[in-house]
Amino acid sequence: MHGMQLVQDLALIMTAAAVATVICQRLNQPVVLGYILAGVVIGPNNPWIRLVVNEEEIRTLAELGVILLMFSVGLHFSFRKLKEVGGVAIVTAVVEIAGMFFLGERMGRLFGWSTMDAIFLGAILSISSTTIIAKVLESMGLLRPGFARLIFGVLIVEDILAIAMMGMLTSFGTTGELSWLGAGQTLLKLAAFFVAVAVGGFLLVPGLVRLASRTRMEEVLLITVLGLIFAGAIFAERLGFSVALGAFLIGAVLAEVKEVNRIEKLVAPVRDLFSAIFFTSSGMLITFAMTPRGVAEVGLIALVVVIGKIIFSTFGALLGGADLRTAVRAGMSLAQIGEFSFILAGLGMSLGVTGQRLYSLAVMVSAVTTLTTPYLIRVSEGSADWMERKAPRWWVDFWRFYPSWLRSMRSEPGDRHHVARQFIRKLLGQLGLQLALLTAPILAAAAFWDSYRERLPETVRLAWWGGGLFWLGGALLALPVGWAFLRKYHALAMLVSELIFPRGSREEVGSARKWATFLFCGMGAVLGGVYLLVISSPLLPSGKMFPILMALVVAVGLVSRKKLVELYAKGQSAIRDTFAVAPDPGEVRLPGDSQVRSFRVGRGSGLIGQSLKETGLRKVSGVVVVAIERAGGSTVSPGPDERLFEGDELFVFGEKGQLELASEFFMNCGVVEV
Repeated sequence: MHGMQLVQDLALIMTAAAVATVICQRLNQPVVLGYILAGVVIGPNNPWIRLVVNEEEIRTLAELGVILLMFSVGLHFSFRKLKEVGGVAIVTAVVEIAGMFFLGERMGRLFGWSTMDAIFLGAILSISSTTIIAKVLESMGLLRPGFARLIFGVLIVEDILAIAMMGMLTSFGTTGELSWLGAGQTLLKLAAFFVAVAVGGFLLVPGLVRLASRTRMEEVLLITVLGLIFAGAIFAERLGFSVALGAFLIGAVLAEVKEVNRIEKLVAPVRDLFSAIFFTSSGMLITFAMTPRGVAEVGLIALVVVIGKIIFSTFGALLGGADLRTAVRAGMSLAQIGEFSFILAGLGMSLGVTGQRLYSLAVMVSAVTTLTTPYLIRVSEGSADWMERKAPRWWVDFWRFYPSWLRSMRSEPGDRHHVARQFIRKLLGQLGLQLALLTAPILAAAAFWDSYRERLPETVRLAWWGGGLFWLGGALLALPVGWAFLRKYHALAMLVSELIFPRGSREEVGSARKWATFLFCGMGAVLGGVYLLVISSPLLPSGKMFPILMALVVAVGLVSRKKLVELYAKGQSAIRDTFAVAPDPGEVRLPGDSQVRSFRVGRGSGLIGQSLKETGLRKVSGVVVVAIERAGGSTVSPGPDERLFEGDELFVFGEKGQLELASEFFMNCGVVEV
C-alpha cells in the first residue's frame, strides 16, 4: 500500500509539472516558475485541497532531484572554463556574494530572527540561479553576446563559492559556532575533499567511462554514470558534506571526458524528470500561513534581492574591469535566486537549525524574482543606454578609462627577478595542490574510521592500533604525492636561497645559500610534522604512535622512491591526457526550427530509378537532400541528376513544416523515415 501511495504521488507531481510546463511555454515564462506553482497547488499545505500528503516521501524525491540537478550544474562547470573566467567574473561574484550576504543577514536581524536564521538568509540571497538564467537567455537568443559570457563566468565562480559556503554552513549548523580556527579547518577539509575528488576522478573516471562506452550500449553508459553520481553523493555525505557537493564534483569531472556530450544527452531525460520533481516538491513545501507581515517580508526580501544584486553585480563588474554597458546588462541579469537557494534552505532544515518558514520564504522569493528576470534582461540594454546618457559625465568617463588603467597595472614588470618570482608563484600553487592531496587520504581515513568503526570486528574496534591501521592506509595512499611534495619543496627552498643570495664570485655566497636552503627545509619539516600530527589526531589519540608510524612510512618511501616517482608521473600524464582530448562535438544547432531527418527508400518504392529532379520533392515540399548514403559509398550535396536506388538513405534538410510535407510525400512513395 505504501508503494502504491508513492506511485500515486509521483503521478500527481508529474501531471502537475507537465501542465505547468505547457502553460509557462504559452506565457513565455521560465518553466521553473510553473513547477513551483504546481507544487503549491497539489501540496499538503494547500488549505482547499490536499492531493499529496506524505511529506517524508516528498523530501526523499526532492533529495534525488537535488543530486541530479547539482550533477547537471557540475556538468556545465568544466575545469577548463576556470582559465576563461578571468578576473572580472571573480571580482563580480565576490562583491555580489559579500554584499548580498551582508544585506540578507542584516534583514534577518531586522525581522527579529535568530542568528542562525539570519545567517542562512544571507547565504540564500547571495547566490544567483544558473538554471533560470541559462533557460531565459537561451529562450531569448542571448547566449553569445559579451555580457552573457560574463554572466556565465560569474555563475561558475558563484558555484565554487556556494560549495564552500555549504561546507561552512554545515560546520556552523553542526557545532553552533564558527570561530576563525573552525572556519579554517572547514575550508581546509573542503579544499582537500574538492582536490582529491577532482584528481582521483580524473585518474579513474575517464577510463571507466571509456570502458562503458566501448560496449556501444547506451544503457551501460547511463547506468555507469548514474552509479558514479550516487557514489559521489554518498561519499560526500559520509565525510560530513552535502550530497549535493559530491554530485556537483562528479559532474565537474565528467565535464572533462571525451564522451561528455553523449553523457549529457543520456542523462538529460533523467535530470529533467528529477529536476521537475525537485522544483515541484519545493513548491509543495510552501506553507500558507501568510499573514500581512509574512507577505510584507516576501515582498521586501524580493525587492532587496532585485535591487541589491543589480547594484552589487554591476559595481563588481565595473571594479573588475568590464565596460559600463556590459556591467549594467550583467547586473540586471543576475537579479534572482534559485536552485542553490533551495538547497541551502534545505540544508538548514536537515541540520535542524532553521525551520520550514525560511524554506517557504526562499521558494516564494525565488518565484517572484524568476518572474521578473526575463523583463529585467529585456530592458537591460535600454537601461545601459539611459545610464550612459543621463549619468554624470565624469562618472561615465571614469569607468570608460578604468579598464585600460587596470590592464596597464597588470602589465609585467621588466626587472630581472620577475621570471623567478613567477616560477615561485607557480611552485607555491603546485605545493598547495599537493598539500590538499596529502591531507585528503588522512581525513578520509578518519571519516571512514568514525563512520564504520562500529561495524568492524571487536578485536579491531577496541584495539589501540585500530585507528593507527586506518592512518597507515591513508598515509601509504598519499605517499606518491608526499614524495613529489618533498622534491618540489626542496626546489622552492633552493630558488628562494638564490634570490636572497644572488650568485657572485665569493665563496661565502655559496655557503650562505646552502645554509639558507637547509634552514628553509628544516622549518618546512617542523611545520609539516606539526600539521600532520594535527590532522592525524582523530586517528592517533596517543601521540607516541605518530613517530613510529611516520618512521615506517618514511622507510617505505625511501625503499620504493623510484616506484613512487613513476606512479606520480603516470598520474600526471593521465590527467594531462584527459585535458588534452577535446570532447566529442555535440549536435549541431541549426537556425530557426530547421532540422535534418533521414529517410530510407524501401523495396518497391516508386522513386527507385528516378533522379532527385524527377521526384519533384523540392517543388512539393521545399526541402533539400543534403546527402545520400548507400552500400557503394556516400554522396554529399548530390546534384539534381543523382538517381535513387533501393536501400538509399536520404538526409533531408528543411524547416519543420517543410519536413512534414516531405514526410507525407515519402510515405505515399514507399519511403520510410529512419
